[in-house]
Amino acid sequence: MAKVIGILSGKGGVGKTTLVSNLAASLTKNFNKNVLVFDTNINTSHLGLHLGMYEDLPVTLREVLRRKTSIMHAVYTHPNTGIRLVPAPLSGDGINLTKEKCCRLVNQLKNSYDMVILDCPPGLGKETIVAISAIDEAIIITTPDIPAVTDALKTVEILNRIGKKTLGIVVNRSRNEKYELQPQEISSTCKCDVIATIPEDRKILRSISKGMPAVLLYPHSPASNSVKKLAAKLLGKSYKEPSFFDKLKRLLGRNEEGDTKIVIKEQEQAVSKEAEIRDVKKLKEGLTKEVKEELKREIVEMVKKKLKEKVV
Repeated sequence: MAKVIGILSGKGGVGKTTLVSNLAASLTKNFNKNVLVFDTNINTSHLGLHLGMYEDLPVTLREVLRRKTSIMHAVYTHPNTGIRLVPAPLSGDGINLTKEKCCRLVNQLKNSYDMVILDCPPGLGKETIVAISAIDEAIIITTPDIPAVTDALKTVEILNRIGKKTLGIVVNRSRNEKYELQPQEISSTCKCDVIATIPEDRKILRSISKGMPAVLLYPHSPASNSVKKLAAKLLGKSYKEPSFFDKLKRLLGRNEEGDTKIVIKEQEQAVSKEAEIRDVKKLKEGLTKEVKEELKREIVEMVKKKLKEKVV
């Protein structure tokens, strides 16, 4: 039976859904886990947008809650990652997700997967409490600033009150600046361990614009490495960051998008082409020299012939 993990944030704008998509992608692609992501954010759903899938989602949680179809018909597979996704509609008007419905739907799904991740609504409203009712454990996302950490503390307190286990806090978008709250300060304030720190990374924004998780598009970026370490920690495994030589090989063998390319072979071909050009150049120079010598001989013969004619 799958473990059900809720990804929560006390406020919006801290990168919760970005982490959900990347964490699920890492668990699926890097650790070969069968992962389902359930978007319970029925009013401001963005998960499908992060994965570039909304044009291909005719059935969402809306149709399921209106009893037009089974939850099984609302499960999609992301083509590039293999993540299974139950999407929420872009607008939640006219639908109501209760605790009972949420728990029932999750229970129908979890036996088929290694892990179920709930992308919970941001904030601490009714919709978030509904989502929390269906989870086994929670991860709280915050940024290293006072407002976000204050709301993270409130989230920890609510989880404790309800009796749900908190796996820890993830500090997202860290710039490692002096003005930021440090992980130990956040842990002390919230009375909860910080289990990961994910650095600010411009490649995350690029990946969102392309509808692809950064862990696939830019697999060795700083943020991607941090997400992989978090995925490994959730599975009780270790993840080793690439060494200097691994990074050097990557620079030689990968393009900017992170797609594997045989660049070394291309470089060899370029060198070979350059050598070929040099050979042709030498050949031309040699031919030019031969032509000049031949022309010189012809001129000499011509002059000799003219001189003979004059003598005669």
